[in-house]
Amino acid sequence: MKAGEKNIESLIEGKKQYLVPLFQRAYVWEKKHWQALWDDIMDLYSSCEDNHNENHFFGSFVTLPVKENDGVKQFLLIDGQQRLTTLFVLLAALRNEAKKDDRTTRERN
Repeated sequence: MKAGEKNIESLIEGKKQYLVPLFQRAYVWEKKHWQALWDDIMDLYSSCEDNHNENHFFGSFVTLPVKENDGVKQFLLIDGQQRLTTLFVLLAALRNEAKKDDRTTRERN
């Protein structure tokens, strides 16, 4: 096993697919869990607005490469499933809201 420091962008850049093994627990995060993550994200956002270039430790993610299909690398997600799933749900919600705003703006023009 090889451990290394990576930024979150390298995990979510779109050329990787994460597979959750059957032995992993189901998604169980409740508000108290994702609220802490959201608070961290908002703190990072605030530091960016203040022109501070700060990093944040999102916790460890343990993945195991399994194969590649059509240029998409697949990984088993061994640890960090709850956090990564929450981040993907958040990003999907932001994308959907941006699309709505874009459609609304085009309809007004």
